[in-house]
Amino acid sequence: MSFKRIGNYMVVAFIGGLGLFNSSKLEIRQATDTNAELIFQNGQIISSAVIFICFAGIIAETLVMRARKSKSRLSNAFTHSDDELSATEFYEKHAEDAQEKPPKSKKKAKKQTEVKNDG
Repeated sequence: MSFKRIGNYMVVAFIGGLGLFNSSKLEIRQATDTNAELIFQNGQIISSAVIFICFAGIIAETLVMRARKSKSRLSNAFTHSDDELSATEFYEKHAEDAQEKPPKSKKKAKKQTEVKNDG
């Protein structure tokens, strides 16, 4: 996924490098203080800006890939907070939860309250 983006940045940086090379060679051929020379200088500026933006994108993508890699190593879907409990602590925790849960239906709740009131 990110390798595709890095490849795209590299291609655009290469094209920017070709533009920079081409503009510098063509600027040398122009007479000084002419509009053509200024156009090729602007081409050099634009090409160098494209190259720097692409290198910044490559660096950012590698940092994002490293962050994702370390994040996926740290989180494990198979571990839970209950894994650190002993067997008796686990049983006590979940046995209390099971007793305190109210019934899902209203009829069962009424029956339980009637039984508690009668008993």
